[in-house]
Amino acid sequence: MALDAVIFDLDGTLIDTNPAHVEAWRRAFEACGYKVPPDRIAVEIGKGGDFLVSAVLGQSAEKEHGERLRKLSADAFLDVAREQHFRLMSGAEELLARLRERGLRLALATSSKVKHLKATWDSLGLDLTKRFDAVINADDAERTKPAPDLVHAALDKLGLFPAQCAMVGDTPYDGQACTQAGVACLAVLCGGNSAGPLLRAGARGVWRDPADLAAHLDEALRVASPGPTHWTRERAEALMREALAVAREGAARGEWPDGCVLVRADGSVLARAHSEVRCGGNPAAQSALVALARAEAGPNLVLVSTLEPTVLATGAAVAAGVALAIFGVTSPLEDNARRVRPSETGDSPLPVLVGGVLTDEVRKMLYEHAETCDNDSEVALARRFAEAAGG
Repeated sequence: MALDAVIFDLDGTLIDTNPAHVEAWRRAFEACGYKVPPDRIAVEIGKGGDFLVSAVLGQSAEKEHGERLRKLSADAFLDVAREQHFRLMSGAEELLARLRERGLRLALATSSKVKHLKATWDSLGLDLTKRFDAVINADDAERTKPAPDLVHAALDKLGLFPAQCAMVGDTPYDGQACTQAGVACLAVLCGGNSAGPLLRAGARGVWRDPADLAAHLDEALRVASPGPTHWTRERAEALMREALAVAREGAARGEWPDGCVLVRADGSVLARAHSEVRCGGNPAAQSALVALARAEAGPNLVLVSTLEPTVLATGAAVAAGVALAIFGVTSPLEDNARRVRPSETGDSPLPVLVGGVLTDEVRKMLYEHAETCDNDSEVALARRFAEAAGG
């Protein structure tokens, strides 16, 4: 088990508050003249108000009433919290305690504001704040889920690389946020969502509730871990420098500047490769595909690539047993790894994708290629990749 921390969603995961949020939004919509059935609201719970209003009512209503609806909902939640007595999900405290026993750090990431967190603790009759090493709330993130901002904020407060963490959540929006942040998501059903949508959103596995997760903790941590190696940022950057060196070798031979290093679960290198499209005359000879073809399949392989893998490379990575794909620059093309969707069954899970490793160095290489390449379309493509990465 190579994880160092677990991040937790709050509502619907640790505390049974999703129905309270549904009721708060129902009251807010009604106050603005909208009759929205609770079941229509329920499927959007897990998103913050910055996404929920437009999802339920559309962009025109968001422009006209969005701010007022969010304020009304926030006020209504405080009323509901006073009216009700919230309860912990079954096994919530046990799960936190067992993770502590294993030496894992814990973070709470919620889009609630401080006053709503306090109202939650008051209604529950228990303040869980001291159970966590870091608490992330609405003030720490510009956007709420399904955007990855809250997860990024948790990683920053913990000081950890995404591959060192997993997150426990109950909605597809938790899965989507984790996928974008490069963090493995473990899902629970107690918030009211079924397994299919959670798996399609990227969850690595699904359990009934925190009690079920605690009872199967070894399995859950294995599913969330990229093998036995702790994939710190330092380790990822060292291998990215190898991938950059290979990419430059390929570029010197007239190839597209993409390099890849494939490593075993223990971190030892299996293969290094650059693109061989031109020298081999094979348009499918992308660096990742060349590296995968040179190595035997195995569990928990890690693929380190200067550029985000393509759809084709991602499919090959799944077949080969790649658990973690680390890359430097996100592809601006539609043919990229994030276009691949997980299966509803959870079979053959996609690799956890962690981008943004040595991005500036990869961008520099792309700009250098654009300066020396005599192929106008390739020059434009190299600049497009570099600019999409923040240049």
